[in-house]
Amino acid sequence: MDLLQKIMECKEEDVDSIIETAINEANSNAAKVEKLGFLNNGKSCSVFKGFIPLKTRIKYANLNMEDYGMESTDFIYEFAHFIKKYNINNKASLIHNLEYFVNSYFGFPGKVDRETIFNEIAWQTTTTDEEYFKALKNNKLGDLKGKGAAQCTERGALVQQVLSIFDTESYYCMGCVDLNDKQEGHCFNIVKRKNDYALLDYSIPIASYKENGSVQAYYPFVGALTNEEFLDFVNNGVIKSFDDYYMNGKEYEKTGTQRMYIVGEYEIKKDNKSGIGL
Repeated sequence: MDLLQKIMECKEEDVDSIIETAINEANSNAAKVEKLGFLNNGKSCSVFKGFIPLKTRIKYANLNMEDYGMESTDFIYEFAHFIKKYNINNKASLIHNLEYFVNSYFGFPGKVDRETIFNEIAWQTTTTDEEYFKALKNNKLGDLKGKGAAQCTERGALVQQVLSIFDTESYYCMGCVDLNDKQEGHCFNIVKRKNDYALLDYSIPIASYKENGSVQAYYPFVGALTNEEFLDFVNNGVIKSFDDYYMNGKEYEKTGTQRMYIVGEYEIKKDNKSGIGL
């Protein structure tokens, strides 16, 4: 019996103990890594498979102090209660409804940024410079809860933990996305499906529209990858293009544009489709 089935069949009061056991098991079995993200000398950890260890720190920008820890697990418990409340009883539904949960957990974009939040926490809990800089090393993902400051790095990290806990082979990826009119460094996820893989983007989602043209919901962008494309994408840095789309009711409609992704680089050179060094 997998974890999703356990949660759906257990009593509400048993959810937390089941999740606690799952987290402890996932953390003990996770591939140990000290830091993910923007590493020293312009390098990055481009692809990480599975549950991110709770002692790992995510470096989300190039400055030395711009990182946070992955100790937060509250969202895993909250999501377990979320899927039970809304009777999310299959993996496809879990993946799609996770977009709503991520937005609810972090809050929609506001005027405050990550650096301000982390600095304010450090100032409020310390009295000396030494304590202040030490406190900055205690920042954690959960400090951004409800602040509207989380970006793709944090959203992807939360998704990675949830999907991994719920027995989905998942990859946390750092690279770049090209949206025709702009490029930006970007973090996203890839999951293994039955016969192929799928790129999931919870930070640049697609909209689902009602008949009157108003937005009904947002869902993660899903782009299919064959087994061969997956290996080229994550190992060789081959650029992958996907047709962009939206949902009109239950129908998928192409927008006529494409979005391009690459792993391990923060810029896409459109005239170079060959592999890149990671």
